[in-house]
Amino acid sequence: MTTAILITARLKSTRLPEKVIRPIHGRPMICHMLDRLKLAQRPQKIIICMSTVAQDDPLEEIAVQESVYCFRGHPDDVLLRLTHAADQFSVDTVISCTADNPFVDPEYIDRLVDFHLEHGYDYSKSSGLPLGAFAYALSHQAMVRACEIKAETDTEVWGGYFTETGQFSWGVMQVDDPSVRWPELRLTVDTLEDFELVTRIFDELYKPGQVFSLAEIVALCRRRPELVAINAGVKQKPGRKIRVHTTGGEGDG
Repeated sequence: MTTAILITARLKSTRLPEKVIRPIHGRPMICHMLDRLKLAQRPQKIIICMSTVAQDDPLEEIAVQESVYCFRGHPDDVLLRLTHAADQFSVDTVISCTADNPFVDPEYIDRLVDFHLEHGYDYSKSSGLPLGAFAYALSHQAMVRACEIKAETDTEVWGGYFTETGQFSWGVMQVDDPSVRWPELRLTVDTLEDFELVTRIFDELYKPGQVFSLAEIVALCRRRPELVAINAGVKQKPGRKIRVHTTGGEGDG
């Protein structure tokens, strides 16, 4: 059984263009993310999943330079792109994360894989980690089924197909460790303020060739509330409402 991390990545972001390749301490942000993800023990592969649009060519170059796999697929249908990537690389269990989350934690990826497989869920997620520090686990078969029932081609946000349709089994892994539990802490990168916070964290903790832990990030932010204030006013964009095919036509999910 093959488990792989699939990273959704694009360069057409509107709020902060080309954010995933913006440099932090001399390296593109996504490269720092890869340093962290390579520490996960349970997945056998890391695949950057980008679009076929020429604008994303630099991401393919990064995949080669960083010795990870890449897949190019549908520009807007992210769920279909991930499903086709899993097809091509014969992946049974997908760990999904996005390139605007440079602090996805490898230890909790491993824990999520174990949780997901132990319970035999179609879809698993965690609760309690900072926003941008967690990933999702999916079975390939469930992804194929979700692509069959969805009535949208814009699937940038796709979790609802697994949690709202009643057609899939899913579970939530609770994270209670106080050293990393802080669900209100925003560590994702959508805006310039988000990027400034991430850069400041690197300024405080980064040493070349080393990966600082999520516990160190959380401890720093608890110690330095002025850092948390940098992006405290940023609002997360709401996702699109899912729509699924119904008997006789399309309908809202």
